[in-house]
Amino acid sequence: MTDLQASYAPPPEKINWRLIARGVLVLGLLALCGIGLAATPFWKQNTLDYWLWMVPCFGVAGILLCMLSESRRHTLRPWAVVRHQALHWLGTGAAIFLLFWLVRQKFFNAEAAGPAVTILLALSLFLAGITFDWTLVVVAFLLGAMAVGAVYLEQVALIVVGLLVILVLAFLLIRPVIKNVRHRPAADIPPTPPPAA
Repeated sequence: MTDLQASYAPPPEKINWRLIARGVLVLGLLALCGIGLAATPFWKQNTLDYWLWMVPCFGVAGILLCMLSESRRHTLRPWAVVRHQALHWLGTGAAIFLLFWLVRQKFFNAEAAGPAVTILLALSLFLAGITFDWTLVVVAFLLGAMAVGAVYLEQVALIVVGLLVILVLAFLLIRPVIKNVRHRPAADIPPTPPPAA
């Protein structure tokens, strides 16, 4: 009977490699935007190059996400998807170039370029997602949230750092006092009188 039970093992579940590849692509896009948002205020001389290189990265990732899509919503041939996406991302690259041209002409604040470019990329992903694959819409919303979060984090970061410095200084100043209270030498404690007999 054990032979029958051993021979009747359920087949191992098939790994959905498409889903894993899509997840890796989505996480990669979010990481690239996070790096760009963090580096833009500090790396102003190379920011345009970074964001312009992100456009083909996002374009290729968008094409791959469309090709790996398991939904059959779009009936276009693969070359039509590639052509449509290439024109779409070419327009996005031109918009990002114009944004940085405005930064160089001092019409736009350099610190705001990172969130603005992230919003442009999110808009492009959103439009590609409406046309081809809903996953791109989700990534677009996440990128938009990252842009808004970066703006608020930049405003709050100085306050948080200031509070942390104050707490560290207070800890360093109060620590010797607390240490002396906890470890009072035995000589300072008065002896207790013997009980009366």
